[in-house]
Amino acid sequence: MPDEMTIKGLAVAHCLRINDKDVTGLLRLYAPDVRFEDPVGSGVRAGHAALRAHAAQAVAAGVREIPGEPVGALDGRHAALPVTGLLPYVPGSPLLAALGLAAGDADPAGKVLRVDYVMVIGVGERGLVEEMRSYWGPSSVSLVDRSSVAWDGAAPREERSGGR
Repeated sequence: MPDEMTIKGLAVAHCLRINDKDVTGLLRLYAPDVRFEDPVGSGVRAGHAALRAHAAQAVAAGVREIPGEPVGALDGRHAALPVTGLLPYVPGSPLLAALGLAAGDADPAGKVLRVDYVMVIGVGERGLVEEMRSYWGPSSVSLVDRSSVAWDGAAPREERSGGR
């Protein structure tokens, strides 16, 4: 069984693979029979094919993930990671409608969507993530000024300057 630091590192590595647009590398972190729910309440999906499709969709949408400080669990299997997700604002997108966020007259060049969430992973004896759940809801999503998160479309400045 991997140690706590390794488990916490897997959660952070998930974010880094998304930021690198490395879906294949992301899948290497996960067991072939992984079960995941992102967000919780959207339905459990299973397996590498489902995870590949989900991650590829996030990468194609331009998602950037800024990981916080991971927290381990006493069970020696789980870790939780606060994450700030950023993605380009697309007026009238299905995500905005599903979350009940008004598209308004916001300038796409001046706005990004910010999603604050917690990702919880469970790691098995093989050292691979066997389960992942992402906790966020409508109140976790906001439309913010691009300048407030120093977003340049490629990477947040906080990340490039050595922050998480």
